[in-house]
Amino acid sequence: MGKNWIHLQDGTEHSGDNDLTIASQMEVKAGDIITFEGKITLDKDFGSGYFYLYNS
Repeated sequence: MGKNWIHLQDGTEHSGDNDLTIASQMEVKAGDIITFEGKITLDKDFGSGYFYLYNS
């Protein structure tokens, strides 16, 4: 898809339930301090097996 998938977690759970996934051209590594701005989309199907659901 030509994008990097960045997963941000707040550390309260290790199950991945509190995960914010960002698709970006940016390359980051663990420990980097980054800022993102954009529109949040819930329940997104990207095709090719990539499907993200909002779990409340």
